[in-house]
Amino acid sequence: MDEAEEARGLRGAPITGALLAANTGVFAAQVSLAGHVRFALGGADLHDHSVWNAILRWLGGNDSMFTIADTRIETLVTSCFLHGSILHLGFNLLVLWQVGPFLERAVGRARFLPLYLGAGIMGSAFSAIAGRLWGASLSIGASGAICGLIGAILVLGARTQGWRGPLARQMAGWLAFLFVLGLAKNLQGGMVQVDNAAHIGGALGGVIIAATWRRGVTYTQRQQRLILGGCIALVIVSSLAVYVRNRTDPYLFMSLEERARAGLRAARSGDCAEADRAIRRARRIDPSNPVAREHAQAIDRECLAPAPKPAAGP
Repeated sequence: MDEAEEARGLRGAPITGALLAANTGVFAAQVSLAGHVRFALGGADLHDHSVWNAILRWLGGNDSMFTIADTRIETLVTSCFLHGSILHLGFNLLVLWQVGPFLERAVGRARFLPLYLGAGIMGSAFSAIAGRLWGASLSIGASGAICGLIGAILVLGARTQGWRGPLARQMAGWLAFLFVLGLAKNLQGGMVQVDNAAHIGGALGGVIIAATWRRGVTYTQRQQRLILGGCIALVIVSSLAVYVRNRTDPYLFMSLEERARAGLRAARSGDCAEADRAIRRARRIDPSNPVAREHAQAIDRECLAPAPKPAAGP
């Protein structure tokens, strides 16, 4: 195998290969849980769409309402490994296969994997904030992390060839294409939307992280193992956090109104501690919501009312 052929494959890029496999495996698990291959195509109708979204939330999708209101920071990581359809997965993996091996061989695995996760987390955070500002949304996919890889290559190209060099211009073109594609798709409407906030956040994260890299710095084998182990631990811990909260948090996927009603039921049954917990969780979604405010007042009346005096004896 000559150098040009090797450079086109995954040789020397084991992390990229592992990420390709991980994203594919998670998507296969999504479809298996959904119970029908049609979900791989994005769902055929509104019912399918709601079922598929419920599965994605259960697996750790980044739903801006709950990510922020319930401080579900673990979903900033787990959502980067979920995809909405085979087309969504295929496009992301194609771009990852195109840019990942080149960057991994250039900077090393100990820089590549933290970059991928860091950019993905920043893209998810941007998406969650945008969702809260302009309407709640479910954000999934590796595109934020992949935009971070492109942003990092842009920085490397600018350092080695200048901002007008071919590598920097090619990566800037890729980012512009992804942004314009997302904008056009969103203006077109429909169920499937492209998360430009995640793209912008991921690209910015990649640029910032790559800008901190210093030339000539090398890692020992022990340092590489520690860095990679820490990254893998972050993914595992985030996945476990999603699983535990799914199992233990009764309010996790309730809307504001459902949480408020649950609080009022608890108050009427005499469990004022649980009522207070439920209404606080409701108000974290929207503190100024009139439904939450009315239910909070009703709970106060139930729980602060004086206890009835025992009847006097004969």
